[in-house]
Amino acid sequence: MQLWKIFRHSVTLPKKQAVFWLNRISMRDTLVYIFLLIFILYLPEGYALAFQDNLLLDSDLRSVFILQSITFYPMYVIFSGLVVISVLAAGALLMARLLDRKLAFQHVWKMTAFALTLPLIVYTAVKLAGWDNGIIFPLLILGFYVILYKMVTVYPKRKNKNHP
Repeated sequence: MQLWKIFRHSVTLPKKQAVFWLNRISMRDTLVYIFLLIFILYLPEGYALAFQDNLLLDSDLRSVFILQSITFYPMYVIFSGLVVISVLAAGALLMARLLDRKLAFQHVWKMTAFALTLPLIVYTAVKLAGWDNGIIFPLLILGFYVILYKMVTVYPKRKNKNHP
């Protein structure tokens, strides 16, 4: 797998070369990349949750909680990631249809997964820095759709069937 190359190209989006290079990545590699990215970026939050002071004072209960956090938290994060990517991809597919571009849902889904790299990194950095502000999330969604808009417009428009 080429996870480092995928990451480097995802960070350079919406460059045309990166868009076409990432389009050639298999769905398996896309899923591995996005799962790994989400897991790594949400690891500090999971760690903070597991080791909060005053959460569970009894050491036996704390060890059970940590074990559950290690097993269930990654599954929850990955499932949530898939749902969020699919919902954002539906919005991107609507955008592609409005822009009359030749894109199928699976292409838009992959584009969405790769376009989320920078917004997820920025969101995690902002949250770790303690600057959690109500305006940050809408700005990141707006930035994400700007990246996606530029990615979608790289692809050609559909040919009009009425003209020979």
